Amino acid sequence: MKKAPLLLGFALASAISVPAMAMEDSPTAGHGSAAALLGWGFKDPAQFGIGLRGGYTFPVNVYVGGTFVYHLGKSQSIPGGGDVSANMYYIGVEGGYDIAAGPVVVRPYLGLGPAFVHASVPSVSFGGITASGGSDTETRFGVWPGVVGLYPIDNFFVGLDMRVVIVSEATAFSLFATGGMQF
Repeated sequence: MKKAPLLLGFALASAISVPAMAMEDSPTAGHGSAAALLGWGFKDPAQFGIGLRGGYTFPVNVYVGGTFVYHLGKSQSIPGGGDVSANMYYIGVEGGYDIAAGPVVVRPYLGLGPAFVHASVPSVSFGGITASGGSDTETRFGVWPGVVGLYPIDNFFVGLDMRVVIVSEATAFSLFATGGMQF
């Protein structure tokens, strides 16, 4: 209960101070962008991930876009033959605010959308007993707050994206290298 006033105070201070810091237009303002993501999620079933992001930064430095990320997950051999595997992918909308910070652009953002968690288990025979396998994909609501730092190079950019992916009760920190172009 005591955290609520502290969080509210932090949110109000951020809402007042961020526009004051970002009076200068970011180099991304008024441009669309498309980028690739390549990185790692630090909890199962995230692991190695690849993705795409695209969006538009309005002249007031507000970013609106979307992303798709696929985490290859993990596979493990089991006695009796076969592999148990799990992976995850998510797609959704993102909104953020671009802040010019010297030669880089810092964009805190929030993403929302469906996340799909897939698991499969093979059919296994062991000691004369056969257990049938199968696979299942669950759709859950995902939220991914994060921050991306972009270094513009003419119409291209490179950067680093850090996010926390929250899918139901599971949470994974992910770190991605990113690169793309603005138009």
